This record gives sequence, C-alpha cells and structure tokens, in this order.
Amino acid sequence: MDKEHLIDLISNSIISEIKDLEINEEKLIANNYLNNLNLNQLRIISKEFIL
Repeated sequence: MDKEHLIDLISNSIISEIKDLEINEEKLIANNYLNNLNLNQLRIISKEFIL
C-alpha cells in the first residue's frame, strides 16, 4: 500500500470511531434526561412514540 492509501484508511477509521463516540454520547445524554423524568412524564413521551 502506498502512503496515501494508508492515510485514507486511518482517517476513515478515526472518523468512524469519532462518530461512534458522538452517538454513544448522545445516547447517554438522552438516557440521563429520561432518568430525570417522573413516571407520568415518561408515559406521555411513550404515547407519542406509540402513535
């Protein structure tokens, strides 16, 4: 492999890992938000997703 090809492979891998971390961070933020809600608030939100 030439240098450019290796750089492309490494860059794509790093970008993929960053996106995965961002997705995991967003899931954690959403989870923390939902954990702070009471049961009635969670029921209202869940009804919006069911409909």
